[in-house]
Amino acid sequence: MKYINLLFIALLSGLLISCSEDILDEINKNPNASTDVPISLLLPQVTVSTVHGVAGDGGGEYACFFVEHTTNVHLNPRMPFNVNDNVWGSTYYTLKDLNTIIEKGSVGGNEEGQFHAVGIAKVLYAYTLSVGTDFFGEMPHSEANKGSENRSPTFDNQETIYAFLQNLLDEAIVDLDKESIGDISRFDLIYEGDTEMWKKAAYGLKARFYNRLSNIQPEASAQNVLDALAGTFESEDEGMIFDGYLSGNTNDNPWAGWQKSEQTYAISQTFLDLVNGFNDSGYTDPRANRWFTRINGEFVGAPTGQAQSDQTHSVYSAPSTETVLYDESPQPLITYDEMKFLEAEAKLRLGLNEEAYVAYQEAVESACRRSGISEDEIEEYLSQGSVFPGANNLSLNHIIGQKNISFWMFQSIEAYNDFRRTGIPQMNDPQGTPLRLPYPPSEVNRNPNTPSEINDQTIYEIPVWWAKQ
Repeated sequence: MKYINLLFIALLSGLLISCSEDILDEINKNPNASTDVPISLLLPQVTVSTVHGVAGDGGGEYACFFVEHTTNVHLNPRMPFNVNDNVWGSTYYTLKDLNTIIEKGSVGGNEEGQFHAVGIAKVLYAYTLSVGTDFFGEMPHSEANKGSENRSPTFDNQETIYAFLQNLLDEAIVDLDKESIGDISRFDLIYEGDTEMWKKAAYGLKARFYNRLSNIQPEASAQNVLDALAGTFESEDEGMIFDGYLSGNTNDNPWAGWQKSEQTYAISQTFLDLVNGFNDSGYTDPRANRWFTRINGEFVGAPTGQAQSDQTHSVYSAPSTETVLYDESPQPLITYDEMKFLEAEAKLRLGLNEEAYVAYQEAVESACRRSGISEDEIEEYLSQGSVFPGANNLSLNHIIGQKNISFWMFQSIEAYNDFRRTGIPQMNDPQGTPLRLPYPPSEVNRNPNTPSEINDQTIYEIPVWWAKQ
């Protein structure tokens, strides 16, 4: 037995000695896993990651609760710390893939010359990073996604990140104007390779990001908004809207998918009050008829933070599964009516009331039309004095209130950003409205640079940089 053991050891030693270092290096590699994915495969995948994973799944779904577009009527509470890890992870995974496209298609990359793909990736990168920093505030960025090279990246402040966003969008516009190799039309899931539309989307984001600074630089931000709007969408037929969801449980709209599996959404009483607040006595907003279910012939809102469980939707009104939460429902990221609301707010801030009122009127009319109601219904709704109060009576409450309604329910992140920036409309959650998301435990435990003052309690007290103090 001793002889056999010695022989086995000898044979094993011989095998180990005969193995080259190159072979040992290959042991932990999967020969079937690609290490160099081409842009043609990365671009559609990362587009879906941005639209579904960043704008929708997790962040967008929970923002509906934060801004009280909807009320949770599931058995389980929906708290900010339930979603922070999801939002954090999807943001960084998506940014890493987008950066791969940018590096591969830029000068010196192994697919050098694919500048249109690079421009698209930069627009999506700006959108994704903005969602992350608007939820969390300070974030690792300049030193992020370095892997083992830097496991404790520093946190960049929001002012630095917002300057980066504007510079990146400027770069994207330049890239989209360049001569580019390859045809990306088959791989572009939003505009089918139309670079002019991507440039308009970039300018739309620039306008949105400038307006976010209304509390920091009131007049300068307003003028910057108007300058950026000159390059963005020009009609209701233009916008950045993803229309690629499919029927089923795999590729469906994320809000619709969550409602099917959890039955968690009811119409918030806060949002119902906002909608009704623009109505004359006895009048019903035609959008409500299209969007909400009725309980015994009435719209019944669910109180935020105090609603009873109602997964059968027999107590409170719910979003319609026919006109809102259906599998193929399109997901808007930027719309023409949002751009007109930005114009109205910027001009109001500059004291240009008459011009602001014209932009506001067009914004509301466009938002109503996008909701799918008829022209007769639109005309009747707009005839109410509370909707169009006249240029001298136009206020920020009108603009943000109608803009909030237009964002229901797939643009809840932007509605949440507007609330934190302006305080409009009033929220009614007894616990208060979270002003940001807490950093996930994985980051807190691993990275000593994580801001220590941000936790599950202080997220109700400490706003992000651009928010209303």
